[in-house]
Formats: sequence, C-alpha cells, structure tokens
Amino acid sequence: MTKVSTSPQKQIALFVPPGKEIPDPFRKPVQIVHAMPQVELTATQKKMFNHWLKKANSSEPDADGFWTVRIDEMMVAIDFNSKNRKFLKDSATALQRVIFAWDVITPEAKRSKWKSSVPFPDVEITSSTIRFRISAEVKPHVVNPEIYALVDEAVVKKYRRVGSIGIYEHCVRFQKLGNTAIVPWPIFRDMILGKSAGRKTYEQYKVFKAKVLNPSIAEVNAEGAISVELRETKVGKTVEGVFFKVTPGRTTTVVSPLDESELALVGQMIKLGVLSSEARKLVKEYSAADVRGAINYTNERKNNTKVDKLENAAAYFRMALQKKWGSNTEVTDVEPKAAAPAPNTKPDIAALYRAQQIEEAEKYFKELDADDQATLVNRYNEQQELASLRLKSKSTKASQSAFYQWLMRDIWGDPSPDTLLEFAQTLLSKP
Repeated sequence: MTKVSTSPQKQIALFVPPGKEIPDPFRKPVQIVHAMPQVELTATQKKMFNHWLKKANSSEPDADGFWTVRIDEMMVAIDFNSKNRKFLKDSATALQRVIFAWDVITPEAKRSKWKSSVPFPDVEITSSTIRFRISAEVKPHVVNPEIYALVDEAVVKKYRRVGSIGIYEHCVRFQKLGNTAIVPWPIFRDMILGKSAGRKTYEQYKVFKAKVLNPSIAEVNAEGAISVELRETKVGKTVEGVFFKVTPGRTTTVVSPLDESELALVGQMIKLGVLSSEARKLVKEYSAADVRGAINYTNERKNNTKVDKLENAAAYFRMALQKKWGSNTEVTDVEPKAAAPAPNTKPDIAALYRAQQIEEAEKYFKELDADDQATLVNRYNEQQELASLRLKSKSTKASQSAFYQWLMRDIWGDPSPDTLLEFAQTLLSKP
C-alpha cells in the first residue's frame, strides 16, 4: 500500500488539537545561538537549522559522518505546510553555503578559536531524505555543548517570523536570571536576521524596532512559552543596546533531559519496537529497575525457543512493565502463569473492553511526538487495504475509528481470557 499523499502535519492535525504539542526540547550550544549568519535566513531555514542540530544532538552519524533526516518528518517538525518541496530543498541547499560568525556577543578574547565557518559543508538531497555532515569545527560544540539553551522545537515550529525564533532562542536560557545580557542593537539585529539586514531597511533602530522587534515580541508572547519585555540602553537620546526581561510563560513545561542510564533504557525499549517518545515518557514514569526488569523479561520471552514466537514484543513489554513481571528478582518463571480457560463471559464483555482500550489508544496517540504519530499513520495506511479507510487530509469518522482499532491491537495485542476476566471483575466491582 502506498503512503498517504498529504503531508504528515495535516494528518496529525486530525488528532492533535492546536496548542497541545508535547514539549520537544534539545540542547542548542550558546555559541550557535549567538551566531551571526552572513546572509539573511528565512524562518523555514532557521527551523531547518534547528532540526538538523537536534538530529545531530540526539543521534550518531553513519560511517561516513552523515546524519539523515526524512523530508516528510522534517516537514512536520518545522510545520512546513506547503506542497512546494522544491522551496524546501532549495532552502536546504542554501544552508550549505551560509557562513556563520560564531559567539558574536562574547568578548573576542574569550571566544572559542573557531570564529566563522560553514556549519553544513556537505548536504545531499534525495526525493525523500536529506543527508548532511557537520563541519569539524562545529561538531564538538553540537554533540557536547558546555553552555546551552534548552530550545523547544515544538515552540519554534509555531513561529512565523524569523525574528521571533531569534528572540526566543536568545531569551529562553535567561528565565531563571530574569534578564538577558545587553547586546549592541546592530549586533542583535544581525544575529536574528543576518549580517546583510543592515544594508536594507533596518539601518535605523526605530525602523528595526517597529518592523522586527515589536511584532516578533508580540508573537513570542502570544505563543506563551516565555514572556519577554524589551529594554533599551541609551547614551543621551540614542539607543545603543537592547536586552530583555524574561519570565516563564503560562505554557512553560520544565522537561528534565535524560541522563546516560535513561538514554540506554530508551534505546533498549526502541529495539523492542516501542516508539521513541513513548519510551522517553515511560522512563520518567517508572523506576529504572522496573523498566530494566520488563526489558529483560521481554527479551527472555523473545529468546525462549520452547514456546511460540513472540509476535508483538512492544505489547508484551508494556504488559510486563504494567504488571511488574520482571521487577521481582526472585521470580524464576520465565513466563507468567498459563492462562486460565476462557471464562464464560457474555459477548459484550469483549466489546466493552475494546471500547475502553480504543479510548486509551487515542490518548496514547495524542501524547506521542509528531514524528512518531506520522510513523504510525503511515504504517496503518500501508496495511489498510480499503482505500476509504485510509487516513487522508480529510479523514472520515470511519477511517479514524478503523485507525484507533488498529492502533489498539498494535499496542496491546488481542486480549487474553485472563485479561477479559479481570476486566469483567472490575466492571462488577463498580457501584
């Protein structure tokens, strides 16, 4: 079956209400936040730049030193809704030629030795993927930044102005301090717009403030992740520098980064077929011992050649984690006790159980990252033989219902007799 032809963002909009995105933070080195592109960048290029840095920040390159991003997934991540992929590819190609002056607000004597470079010297574009390599000077600061801003890609994707992205990235790490550093306004202008901006219409501060700063600040505050207020430093009546008062916004969510041991557990869960955003959520909800025990328990079941092959390791892992099958180190049984004979339940018990699990599947889906949602939608469409039930840009209630039924089985598998019996007992115990 072919993949859905519309962009993943449009598919996912069927399920995720506006403003309900899960925070998606990554560490962006401050030297790069304070970089100055030598030409003007568009908002799309700024978002693309962030997405590539996030990819390099969270994964290893291939043997040739390249990272690969899927174009359809990137379109979701940067909220690129246009069908004009040529523009997207042209923007990616243009990034290959952009020279950045780095860490421009740090006094020159304290800056890193690398002062300017092209961050992405090699970019390869196919019909479905973009491969890029990061320059040797930049790479150490990306994969192991000493000072960084916790940039939330789910916030950045909402901005339509390139100035909003620059102001958010500049201000986000100063929430606890309350105020940013003072920056000469021409340098700040060039940081967020590009060095060539001063040669156009923004040579005067009053024009820059009216056309860029004020509308960008309004957009940042309207989004709500942080709240910023412009402050100016003057010599006489002349504005020389700008800084911002920064406070946490109404939608700010503090997301602690995963430590090394948690990342290892996430990697093991992904190997079992658990989606990455779900794995990151589980490693925060359950203790490391419970997660590790469930992983080991599931792997033992997978490797047990004396029983039937495990068809859905991810579903088995979820059940093992929920039931804590692997948490007791003294348990010697590799398998849970054999299922009891099918209970003499009425037919509607199974239907009621499925209805409840479909609701849970919908909640589960809405908590996933957009990339993982797109993966599930495409998997569903590939196996759905009826064209009328595939998810499209304007999906029907029937196709959405079919999707959640499929997702329910994909997550938990078919219920065992014991599961139905336990569910029936739960129903009977309710007043």
